[in-house]
Amino acid sequence: MFHFSKNVLPLFMAIACLSSCSQTDEDVAVGEGKTHEQCNVVLRLQSNASSMTRGVEDSYNYVQGKTEEYKVNVATVYFFDSRSKLLSKKVPLTGITYSGTTTNGNVVYEAEPISVAAGTYDIFVIANTDRQFKKDKEDEFLADIDSVSYTKALIEDVSGGIMMVNRGSANLATVITKKNNDQVNSINITLERVLARLDVAKASEKFELTDSKGVKYASVTLDGYFIVNLPKYFYTFRHTAVLTTLDEPEWNVTTNFGDVSEVDGYVIDPYFFQKSINASNFTNADKYYENFVGDYSKPEYVTWKTFNAVAQTPNYKTAYCLENCMLAPAQKNGYTTAVMFRAKMEPNNNVYTLNAAGELVLVTAQNYPETLYYFMQNFYASADALAVAVAAAGSTTGQYEARKFDKTDDGYRCYYKYWIRHLDNNNPNVMGVMEFGVVRNNLYRMLITGVSDLGDGDTTIWPDTPDEGETQLKVVLNVKPWIVRDLTNIVL
Repeated sequence: MFHFSKNVLPLFMAIACLSSCSQTDEDVAVGEGKTHEQCNVVLRLQSNASSMTRGVEDSYNYVQGKTEEYKVNVATVYFFDSRSKLLSKKVPLTGITYSGTTTNGNVVYEAEPISVAAGTYDIFVIANTDRQFKKDKEDEFLADIDSVSYTKALIEDVSGGIMMVNRGSANLATVITKKNNDQVNSINITLERVLARLDVAKASEKFELTDSKGVKYASVTLDGYFIVNLPKYFYTFRHTAVLTTLDEPEWNVTTNFGDVSEVDGYVIDPYFFQKSINASNFTNADKYYENFVGDYSKPEYVTWKTFNAVAQTPNYKTAYCLENCMLAPAQKNGYTTAVMFRAKMEPNNNVYTLNAAGELVLVTAQNYPETLYYFMQNFYASADALAVAVAAAGSTTGQYEARKFDKTDDGYRCYYKYWIRHLDNNNPNVMGVMEFGVVRNNLYRMLITGVSDLGDGDTTIWPDTPDEGETQLKVVLNVKPWIVRDLTNIVL
């Protein structure tokens, strides 16, 4: 959604064109004898053969998505006078109909035409919502936060269409002139979804864990997931800023409602400036986040969702959510959106207990206790047995950490937390700008391809861990494709 080190056009761009458009609303009557041109909405994929440098704005990997994800069902065009910044006209487009798909894969819609007085306008378009925007001043209109269209933090049904808008600074000071010979003005409007898309899948149902010699010590079956830290509010038009501190800028339509600077550029959500460096101080008092990490510490809090292995159909479990971003030093578990995975863990005949002589001996599977302790790829039936193993290992323990796993009705459980990465800066020791976060119109596709070790014994998350006279106007709506964030090589 924004620039970081991008200096050329994307390799692929999806464009939906709406040319010449619909009738005006009740407030502005169309003059008698006016002629109109047909209005088309076209979604087409076009390529650019230039070499690319990937930046925060794009991944240069795109997908059209499902019809319900890019379809323009309804749309309203707002015309603000470029000088006074007051609303001049609001025009709902009517008669938007699907008219076919070209051999090149372009999806075509048609709508009725509109008329608008000649002048210079700042033009904004909002699609797929019945919400009434009643702000007559441009700055208030742009800053409006929508808490009506999406009342849930996690949206699983978008069959009615996804709300879309253009970037606020994209169509400023647009000149509309009176045309002769029935010609029309043509204006390109590029729309982006206000939602992000999350896809989750696993490469297989069960993963075998082996030691350095290839000996199996446990198996892990992933059987559920839960999405953590889901915002419930959003800015209708995308906000951006150049930041090095948490000082909130003076919002400016040219500077803060378009692309993102390549240096220290951020996408801003409604709570961005409340996400301080000390994540544990964020209390979520007004319930901005659903599934807030600070609200639970027990598995009973979580409603787990099932998900598919890639060999199954559908391959991915899909849901949609709002954007969630924060300053680089504040990209911590207390704020960042994560996917928590639940797994059933099974030891591989390597559970030890103490015999009468204080020696470690194997326990048969039918005698496994309610709690197991894990250390250096073996399991222990008691804290005393664990202590003997740790003492025997001495200084060779290295990076190994003892963990505890409690038995449930489904066997022993372990949990993995995966924090959604927007852009990898390829430096594991330095937190990058917008490295972790969720941004509108991005598709975060997560495929679990492996498990390197056992997960945690519980679901606890530590917050601080890191434009006179009427004239014909043709509006072209460009619906951007999903920008794909391919996270399909996740090893838990």
